[in-house]
Amino acid sequence: MSTKNFVDVLKDHYKEKRANDRHFSQRAYARYIGIDDSRLSKILLGKRPIHPELVEAIGRKIHLSDQAIENFKKAELKKYRRHTRRAKNNVVRLQKIPLETFKIISDPRHYHILELLKLKSFQPDVQWVALVMGISSDQAQECVDRLQAVGLLRIESDGTWVDTSEGFTTDILSDVAATEAHRRFQKAVLLRSVQALQDLSLGHRDQSSIVVATDSRKLHEAKQMIKAFRRKLGLFLSESETKDQVFQLSLSLYPLNKEE
Repeated sequence: MSTKNFVDVLKDHYKEKRANDRHFSQRAYARYIGIDDSRLSKILLGKRPIHPELVEAIGRKIHLSDQAIENFKKAELKKYRRHTRRAKNNVVRLQKIPLETFKIISDPRHYHILELLKLKSFQPDVQWVALVMGISSDQAQECVDRLQAVGLLRIESDGTWVDTSEGFTTDILSDVAATEAHRRFQKAVLLRSVQALQDLSLGHRDQSSIVVATDSRKLHEAKQMIKAFRRKLGLFLSESETKDQVFQLSLSLYPLNKEE
């Protein structure tokens, strides 16, 4: 009885493909099965669980039997759920983007581009990026150039775009002071919210607010609760193998009374 797991099957299949063509790289294999190279690398190293949907998609691609696919889906689902529970229970330690870097890429469009790379429909083409984002090709190219300049995006010789920002967060606003770059970033995000309010139906957005009287001394704890919620929701939304859209979440909490 075979004790191989799905990762073992992938490794064996890759070896078979490479045996027939010694120039067949891991990047080429990733393209063959329909995922990006960095994800494949983590999967093969056991650093990333495989969603059952992806197991089925890859299984069909490499011609596994229906029964084998179902067995692997069940096995990987258990691993995936364990991983998700651990991720939710662990404190997420993210490295903050250096301030000097953030000053250069304080426009939210830069982060929109990095998220586009995660979509199944992504095309490594500036004109496609411009079309999806609703900006000019020149503006898209400028953003791509800046991302490359600060080392958050790498374009390989074969034209592949690689997001090298993993582990970084835009959650870099200080509790003490905010720079002009931070203010520009948040202002642009708020303007996007207004545009969404005008352009999108309720089925494609959620915008709500409350006004509440409170003790100002609760602000610090409230900020920590907002941060925890934002990261929990971010994890929930990002844990998908069928990404087809980029969403923006913006939360604001501020006093309404003028200081006496």
